[in-house]
Amino acid sequence: MNTERRQFLNRVTATAAGLGLSGVAPAADGDVRIDADFLGGNVVVGKIDGTTVHIAPDLRDTQKGQWWFYWCFRLRAPAGKAIRVVFTDRNPIGVRGPAVSEDGGKTWAWLGAKAVRSAKTNGKEEWSFDARVPEGKEEVRYAFCIPYLESHLTTFRTQFKDHPALKVEELCKSRKGRSVELVRAGCLVKPRGSVILTSRHHACETMATYAMEGLLRAVLGDDDLGRRWRANWEVLAIPFMDKDGVEAGDQGKNRAPHDHNRDYNEKPIYPEVAALMKLGTGMAKQVRAAIDLHCPYISGEWNDRVYLVGSSDETVAGRQRAFAKVLERVQAGPIKFRARDCLEFGTAWNTKNNITQGRPSSNWATEAFPDAQLVTTIEIAYADALGQEVNADSARALGRDLAASLAEVLTGKE
Repeated sequence: MNTERRQFLNRVTATAAGLGLSGVAPAADGDVRIDADFLGGNVVVGKIDGTTVHIAPDLRDTQKGQWWFYWCFRLRAPAGKAIRVVFTDRNPIGVRGPAVSEDGGKTWAWLGAKAVRSAKTNGKEEWSFDARVPEGKEEVRYAFCIPYLESHLTTFRTQFKDHPALKVEELCKSRKGRSVELVRAGCLVKPRGSVILTSRHHACETMATYAMEGLLRAVLGDDDLGRRWRANWEVLAIPFMDKDGVEAGDQGKNRAPHDHNRDYNEKPIYPEVAALMKLGTGMAKQVRAAIDLHCPYISGEWNDRVYLVGSSDETVAGRQRAFAKVLERVQAGPIKFRARDCLEFGTAWNTKNNITQGRPSSNWATEAFPDAQLVTTIEIAYADALGQEVNADSARALGRDLAASLAEVLTGKE
């Protein structure tokens, strides 16, 4: 066992002990096993009682006293046997139920809200669903959301490996020595301007990266929109701002001592943030837009839609509202955006109290790119946006809508 894996298991065991749970992958009678021993995996396994398994999200990277909801596990059991998976205390299952993959994490679908049950047992509320290994399979994976890892980016890169308007460079090395990708697409020689895209400042916010991929696909497309981008603007996209967290299956949100999206300070502690700030400083006059893509909370108000996070700077906020109107008008994908869905500064969580731990990327970008036509954070719901299913395909389609609306806004700027 390598050193990094041993340290990982030690952290998981320690977390389990703190929750009164027993470890990472116990088994009952040798026929039911649950583990997170794969890229993007996250689970703490408690007792296994016959065909009932108690689990919880692993909070190993999270600040003390904070809770977040990402989990992703592998089940090995006799094919067809129903295994009841139970969460207690807090409900970390999304509004369309768990995501499920029968091909080792390559493709995913939602199990559905009706698959989830809630009940009280011995005075404790529980949330559960039945998991099954399909006939003819040895394993199945379940997760809070649809994962997006380096392997998914590799699939995208392979599909466009010979495209002259796509180039993948290295932004930096992560703390653990992983290569952090910088994807360049569009007009790579003397562009009229550049657009900076980021996602995964919080490692678990996967649908944001699917939307980013959709925008990149639009830029590379063999149609009028793609040709318009390639004739005018360059996209610089960083899919994994917390590369180690993405591959390790961390929460990322509320990471101790502060997360990547509170690191845009005078002396950032994360290599990815330091490298992006350096890159941005060198091209400040060239940047026409900077968009940071996120996912919100599990459910509830403002978590069931796509929305823009309003700036405290009224000039920037006005540009956000103008962009929102264009996006509402030109969108063609199944995920519908409404121009009124801009969370104004001072509303709900969007207040100065939310940034006490450090400066977020949007505040840095506002200062770094004063001539940009658009600086914004966009929140993309994990599973359901105003009644429409959010999945890999619909999130990519949203990315294309973002590309179309940005093209209009950037044309107006020029």
